[in-house]
Amino acid sequence: ALTQLLRLGSEILHLRRQVHADLVDRKSTEARLLVETFHDALTSLPNTAMLRERLQRAAACAARPDAYAYAVLFIDLDGFKNINDSLGHVEGDHLLVGVAERLRNCVRPQDLVARLGGDKFAILLDPVAAPSDASHTAERIQRALALPFYVGEQELCASVSIGIAHSTPAPADPYDLVRNADTAMFHAKRRKHGFYEVFDASMRTRAVARLGLENSLRRAIGRQELRLEYQPVVRISDRQLVGFEALVRWHSGERGLISPSDFIPLAEETGLILPIGRWVLREACAQTQRWHQLHPRSEPLFISVNVSVRQFSQGDIVEQVAAVLAETGLAPTQLKLEVTESLLIDNVQSTAVLLRRLEAMQIRLCMDDFGTGYSSLSTLYQLPIHTLKIDRSFVTGLGADNQHAKVVETIILLAHNLQMSVIAEGIETELEWQSLAALGCDFGQGYLIARPLVPAAAEAMLR
Repeated sequence: ALTQLLRLGSEILHLRRQVHADLVDRKSTEARLLVETFHDALTSLPNTAMLRERLQRAAACAARPDAYAYAVLFIDLDGFKNINDSLGHVEGDHLLVGVAERLRNCVRPQDLVARLGGDKFAILLDPVAAPSDASHTAERIQRALALPFYVGEQELCASVSIGIAHSTPAPADPYDLVRNADTAMFHAKRRKHGFYEVFDASMRTRAVARLGLENSLRRAIGRQELRLEYQPVVRISDRQLVGFEALVRWHSGERGLISPSDFIPLAEETGLILPIGRWVLREACAQTQRWHQLHPRSEPLFISVNVSVRQFSQGDIVEQVAAVLAETGLAPTQLKLEVTESLLIDNVQSTAVLLRRLEAMQIRLCMDDFGTGYSSLSTLYQLPIHTLKIDRSFVTGLGADNQHAKVVETIILLAHNLQMSVIAEGIETELEWQSLAALGCDFGQGYLIARPLVPAAAEAMLR
């Protein structure tokens, strides 16, 4: 009986130990699940779920009779995609971890730093004594992130665009404060990298209007509301027609004629420029080939097509162009692609490779709006650019403005020394034309010659 009693006691003790171990394991599992539910795996920062919960608590405190205010900062890392594309995702992740650590060091212990995903972060300042507290925090963050990061053997510089939203007036949904800060961040990013903006109600109004325009533009592509017009390019010396520039126009069934300055930047931001750009390239090449067949010339016309930074960033621009030329039958020598200075500045190495591949196909390359950006002469010399286009801002008033004449003369001399031709755009007066002729400009376009023409009117000019 004593032996049985001892055995029973031992079994009870083992059972108690097993129950205790199970409880410890369950609590450990619950703690791990809690961490996984409310924290980001990469940076260990709180995630969106925890941010929502803290915003709910802050909103409840703000509903009390005594004064209480808080603020949200929405932070977006500028140019992070380029870092991922050039160095790889592992290095990109190391940079995000470094950014997260610096953000923690820029706020108080009671504030919340959260990663929302990708290169986006949010900070809940809870509480704030004055609206300026949030602005001072944004400035502190920008100073901290301006110091270099060391990722492996790479030294990286980072900047962020920041949007700020205050809790007064109180939003209907506490998370609306994050959306408002996101809207303000978008406005900061549109100004320039490394800025911050404070949300106001007019931003929401503009954001709603922008969303409406974006939806209309998406429908416009399917409804074939986009049209091409063609602005003649002529030789300055004898006013002989040498080509056209294809310009996209939008005649909306809902909104009427919409300026390219309104919808082209929107198309760039949303990625809609990709299907639009493919359509423009195909349509312009097909139209030019039809003109060549109907009106053969001893000196074939060229067609200039603008190519956006977004199209180059996709990396398949060479394949797209080759496919369009094969489909339409247009000779490569009759296609001129216009690129902006910003494309050459932001992605010099990858862009140079693509430009050289296009040059190898005998396609001509033109730098648009030359003189308005910041491209270096060394970059210009290294890239296979065949034509510089002088921005209209230097052409306007030419002949009456000696300063403009000096700038234009310098550009023309530079281009000719580099074996490039020059096109002046925006010519509107005979005096401007004569001044360009005297300075040795090769080609010109503008209202003095003709406004952009619908295909039938352009064909009439050919006849």
